Amino acid sequence: MPVSLSFETFVVGPFPNNLYLLRDDAARELVVIDPSIQSDQALSRVQKLQAEGYTLKAIWNTHGHLDHIYDNARWKDNFQVPILMHEDDVFLLEHLREQAIWLGLPAGNPMMPDQFLHAGQTLKIGQHEAGVLCLPGHSPGSVGFHFAHQNLIFSGDVLFQNSIGRTDLPGCDESVLQESLRQMMTLPDETRVFTGHGASTTVAAERDVNPFLNFLR
Repeated sequence: MPVSLSFETFVVGPFPNNLYLLRDDAARELVVIDPSIQSDQALSRVQKLQAEGYTLKAIWNTHGHLDHIYDNARWKDNFQVPILMHEDDVFLLEHLREQAIWLGLPAGNPMMPDQFLHAGQTLKIGQHEAGVLCLPGHSPGSVGFHFAHQNLIFSGDVLFQNSIGRTDLPGCDESVLQESLRQMMTLPDETRVFTGHGASTTVAAERDVNPFLNFLR
């Protein structure tokens, strides 16, 4: 079995977002999840690792909301790597400039994905494999990256510690989100959940105490 996947968490931007930098030390490969607003520190970290022989392989987006994809273009310009995202969130990218201006941010550069993610797809970083779980509701194209052998999932804004993703934005759907949460709660209890904002948690902890999951009980 592969050694445990290494990753670093960077809390960035005004919202504040969790940007994850995944690392396979044997293959010297890197993947970034959700290059969020003001991701300078993480970008500099990758440049330092490049000097040590690492290669950034891809940008993985959990969903298309502005605070998770704002620096996509910047990372692509710096590292010339593909952007992976679900097709159902492309409409959010098409309105990136309006979203940014509405939030008082510079207009930004909407960068379309190079590859579309789909349910059941397997992504790789070095010797590690992640299954793509489609988890719509917070956005139509929300996905999670599930590393089954490591018992962890990067879930974007679907589930939080003691909370869940909001459903009052364009394309959100509360009933659809509930079905996605049902799917997440079928993962093993010990599965660690690394969220788009805030602290990490586990499937067991959220099943037991998250008040927004009462519908499951």
